[in-house]
Amino acid sequence: MNDELFECTKMAAYFLWEHTGCDNALSLWYCAEDIACYLEQNSIFSYENVNDIIELGYENAAYIYFVRHIAFRIYIYTNCDDALTNWFAAERLLDIDEWIKSITTMAVIYRKEQANHTVMDEVRSENVRTFYNI
Repeated sequence: MNDELFECTKMAAYFLWEHTGCDNALSLWYCAEDIACYLEQNSIFSYENVNDIIELGYENAAYIYFVRHIAFRIYIYTNCDDALTNWFAAERLLDIDEWIKSITTMAVIYRKEQANHTVMDEVRSENVRTFYNI
């Protein structure tokens, strides 16, 4: 497995744990993979790309759409059905530079792997692989 991808996924999953309280490490790992795949599919590859979305402000439709996607993935993988809790967890994650850098680095690695026409064996969740046709 790509060492950089492993480390970034581990770091992203750690911050997901810290801000969601979910005790299922595997689900958090899958959540990190899914969020990174979402970023890859939407060509969000850098801290600056994410920061540009954040700077749009809380009332901007693009910001709301972006945070909603992260919050939805938190809901799916943590089974927390409180929408506000998931929303606030997503926003707290977006305040952490290290989390943003980890998740965007994962997206960059996924894009490179797809550009090289290699199968992304590093994505462990079969559901994530199927959804994104990896």
